[in-house]
Amino acid sequence: MPLYITYLVLMPVLWVLTLLAGALNRKIRTRLLQQSSVRRKALAKVRRDRGARTLILFHAASAGEFEQLKPVLARIDRERYFILQTFYSPTIFSEEQDSDYFDAVCYQPFDFPWSVSRFFRDFEPRTYVITRHDIWPNHVFFARRMGIRTYLINANMYASSGRLKWPILGFNKWLFGNFDMIMTGSESLRTSLSLLVDPEQVAVTGDTRFDRIVERKTGQREMHLPEEMLETENVILGSISASDHDVVFGGLAMRYEGGDASLEERGHRLIIVPHEVSERELANVEQRCGEIGLTVQRYSALNDGLVSRTVLVDVVGVLADLYAYAKLAYVGGGFGAGVHSVTEPAVYGAVVSFGPSISILDEAVALHESGIGSMVRSPEEFSEFLSLLSKADELRALSKRTLEFVEESCGAADRVLCIILSE
Repeated sequence: MPLYITYLVLMPVLWVLTLLAGALNRKIRTRLLQQSSVRRKALAKVRRDRGARTLILFHAASAGEFEQLKPVLARIDRERYFILQTFYSPTIFSEEQDSDYFDAVCYQPFDFPWSVSRFFRDFEPRTYVITRHDIWPNHVFFARRMGIRTYLINANMYASSGRLKWPILGFNKWLFGNFDMIMTGSESLRTSLSLLVDPEQVAVTGDTRFDRIVERKTGQREMHLPEEMLETENVILGSISASDHDVVFGGLAMRYEGGDASLEERGHRLIIVPHEVSERELANVEQRCGEIGLTVQRYSALNDGLVSRTVLVDVVGVLADLYAYAKLAYVGGGFGAGVHSVTEPAVYGAVVSFGPSISILDEAVALHESGIGSMVRSPEEFSEFLSLLSKADELRALSKRTLEFVEESCGAADRVLCIILSE
């Protein structure tokens, strides 16, 4: 509580800093310029179209968090409930403002007491739902004070989180204590969250990301790669960055000692997707491939025909669908801040590997502990993982277990709705 009081005392200073930041940062400037008109438009729509429906407020900071909300939003009875969606980022607001997943949309107000209290008074939500991480003190405090049912879904609280450490542990106990219910993906996450709140305040519902990825897979019909890619056994390196390079390219050099010739001899292909699609990063990957005898063709040049056994993806937004082409997947980030999504390849039955930094991603931990996902710490271990392509029975069994893991993890959206609509 003392930290929250300090936060409140600093509000005027933070307001001035926000205005100054708007002069320097394009996204903040866009929000400052648009938020009043966008809010008025949303409020007018609520007053015109809501009728007798109960208003539920959902918040997503970014595109990734909105993807997590989509399975929940899609299952809500719009005859009974009016959905107001807020976003923090101008990028996702611009992309999704006309979406059919909600009835009205606006920016989440900045976390100033005067703007938050006015927002809740004007829109009068009965329920406020936040997904994942974007928790703002004044929003949850005023929602609780104003009698709004407040829920956190897909909560991720890994054991080494800074939120569980001094000096902010007490503040986070107060902050998370403002939620009526916190929903999370596993018992291990529930254990961590129970260090902040009463265990009875935490429910294990699963993570709605699984539902969304399965829905995306079911709806996927576009061919992103040439048909020849369906005739070979493919390895995808997904969302890799410089911290992954020594291990993955070292392992590739060991496994495919003849470079292109080894890939062709074994009927294999590589799909490489950098985490950051900058020219510098693309050139770096091309250099590393050249050093081990691999000729690279960029994804943007595939219209000219497939001429290489290694495809380097130089566009954004297609990685999740490209996993459909792979038998084996290495997911990057495990030698840096933390591994990226292992669910996206798993949903296609691709056998997954990753570096050792997995503690922030519960499903990566689960895959590793169950013996389904492979942790690689060296080029030699990655080369051994690649050898699974020559072990058909073992590869088939791991793929089957991977699909079963995904299937068992689905259904979170229904469980979440059962809780938030029960009041």
